[in-house]
Amino acid sequence: MTNNTIQAKRDPEYLIEMSEYLNALANPTRLQILAALEVKPLELKEITTITKTSYENIRKHLDKLVLAGLVRKDAGMSSETMTGVHPVWKYSLAPGGMEAIITNLSMFSKVPLTITHTELADQLKTVRSELAGQFGQKSPGLYLTTGPEEKNIYPLEGEKTAIGRIDPVDPASSQQSSSRIVLSAEYRSVSRVSRPHCIIWHTDKWEIEDYGSTSGTFVNTEPIAPRTRHEIRDGDIIILGTGNFSARFLFLNDTTQ
Repeated sequence: MTNNTIQAKRDPEYLIEMSEYLNALANPTRLQILAALEVKPLELKEITTITKTSYENIRKHLDKLVLAGLVRKDAGMSSETMTGVHPVWKYSLAPGGMEAIITNLSMFSKVPLTITHTELADQLKTVRSELAGQFGQKSPGLYLTTGPEEKNIYPLEGEKTAIGRIDPVDPASSQQSSSRIVLSAEYRSVSRVSRPHCIIWHTDKWEIEDYGSTSGTFVNTEPIAPRTRHEIRDGDIIILGTGNFSARFLFLNDTTQ
């Protein structure tokens, strides 16, 4: 029988790199930078204005974020000034950056840290808490990472939440509520909410059920069987439908706080 227990406690190199990754996030200024870059790419001058921090310190923070793979640095052009437009370096959140951060922190939470790793466990808890506060993430909830409504966060309340696309023939279908999440018409791969694409269930655990959708429901890229509940955990990626018009969520349920 295969033993699937995570053995990170026997791999000091992994723990060292985990600590370095958390150190890149464990700073209010760096979290502020990430929140600003989530909106749009920025040049160094713009970041210093937002954070009210010196050029020298911002460069150091950005270097750490670039080294951790959370931020990318590309050549671009400045905004127009009295002296014209100039080439500048522009910083942006790495593709899938927030998704990767949340997924990585979720994975770290599953690592069996022993009493000798108390400091690392405390660091992980602190980073998760600060990140949630900086980005306004609600837990439990769904963080939408694709399409025109990208970056929306939908809190999950109650035992049952239906998810689907607005139904043009049913005006009432546009109304969000604590019992359903309604996506815009642009998410054409998602079934209409009047016959929901899927249901999120919460009893003693969190589960998702595909409600017989035509384009399927996926958890961590794996399709789930229709009309069957599938357990989900913090950091799982939920995909409704396929192609450019699908909806991709991160499930947020931070139990470490």
